[in-house]
Amino acid sequence: VVLLRNITGQPASAVPSGLQLVMALAWVGLAYGVTDALLLNVFPVLAVQGAGFFEQQPSRSVRLKRGLVALAASLTLTVAYHLGYTEFQGPAMVSALIGNAIITSTYLLTGSPLAAVATHVIMHAAAVLHGMETTLQVPPHYGL
Repeated sequence: VVLLRNITGQPASAVPSGLQLVMALAWVGLAYGVTDALLLNVFPVLAVQGAGFFEQQPSRSVRLKRGLVALAASLTLTVAYHLGYTEFQGPAMVSALIGNAIITSTYLLTGSPLAAVATHVIMHAAAVLHGMETTLQVPPHYGL
């Protein structure tokens, strides 16, 4: 809900129709959303939590510490990834960090990487449906 409110709070622009809409949802929503989620949300959690994978039942404090380190790893990757885009070299970076903190938290709280992937895909699809020319949650728009 927070991510969708952020998208609808941005200026709207034209939405493709017909086959172009289907292609935009498939590419930007699904393919780009899944790829972003795996890179920015799932991989960092697996990298951090993989160290204790064979541990039977880690204590609550160990799980909390690993979760916080995994979240920090995800946010570090988010910054490194988004710094490559000029539109995120400023205040928009905060939006990317908040969004990815929320998305990574869905994985950490549920224990399911599908939570992060689904959330990321829904966010990108919603951005397509709100207008790809004016929302930050889609691939870069250098013409802005």
